[in-house]
Amino acid sequence: MQEKQSLTGKVCIPGGAVTGSVNPVARQLSLSLDRWPAPLGNGFYEPAAAHRQAFEQRCAGGRVCIAVWVLEVAPELYIQACEVVLGNIRRQTPLRLTPRNRYDSPEAALRAAVQKAARELKGNQRASGLYPEHRSTLLRAVNWLEDLRQQCDYLLDRQVNLFG
Repeated sequence: MQEKQSLTGKVCIPGGAVTGSVNPVARQLSLSLDRWPAPLGNGFYEPAAAHRQAFEQRCAGGRVCIAVWVLEVAPELYIQACEVVLGNIRRQTPLRLTPRNRYDSPEAALRAAVQKAARELKGNQRASGLYPEHRSTLLRAVNWLEDLRQQCDYLLDRQVNLFG
């Protein structure tokens, strides 16, 4: 007959009988301490761990791709990054914790990433060779960024009004 120790410290014998007290054995609880990502050796965070929003469209002149990342690095501390690919031009900001790249909500971080991506898109349209022939593809990308920005603005405004 095999005996088992229960959480109450009593020894239970199969069949329901309970016998005298036993000192409970101390057990290590498994806590998820690895919930927060650790930066790589160069101080950057792995984009695969971040929440990603992306737009991609192919056209005859190449590819238009926009990706924005938001990562929670500590409780209520978010960072953001973006990548814009226009044909052969690629501009990317690093996913790194800096004094200027700290946000208290994911919406604020996403809005900052969208604004950076919009600046890169606007500044590199002509240099990419996609403008003016592929204006409609570029316009879709601009509209996608604008939709994201409006969603963030709405959510941020709604959060402020919840407590106001």
